[in-house]
Amino acid sequence: MQEKKPTKNYKDLDETITPFDYAEWRGIGENKAREIFNRKDFPRIKGTGVKQLADKRAVLLYDLGLTGSDKQEILQEIAKQII
Repeated sequence: MQEKKPTKNYKDLDETITPFDYAEWRGIGENKAREIFNRKDFPRIKGTGVKQLADKRAVLLYDLGLTGSDKQEILQEIAKQII
C-alpha cells in the first residue's frame, strides 16, 4: 500500500477537524482516519451526534503521545495564548 502525501498543514486546519481533515493533514486514507477517530482514547468532541469532530490542538497532543502533567502544562500555555 502506497502512503499518501499530506495535503494540508496544521496551521491551515480549522479549529475543529473531521476525519477527512485529519486524513488530509496526516496523509492517510479517510477510512484509517475514521478508525483513529473511533478509538476510545481519541479526543473527539462529545455531544456532536453522528458528526465526528475534534479540536485540532487536542489531536496534535494526542498524536504526540502527550499525557498527564505534560499535556496539562501545554494546554495551559495554549489557553494563555487564546485569552
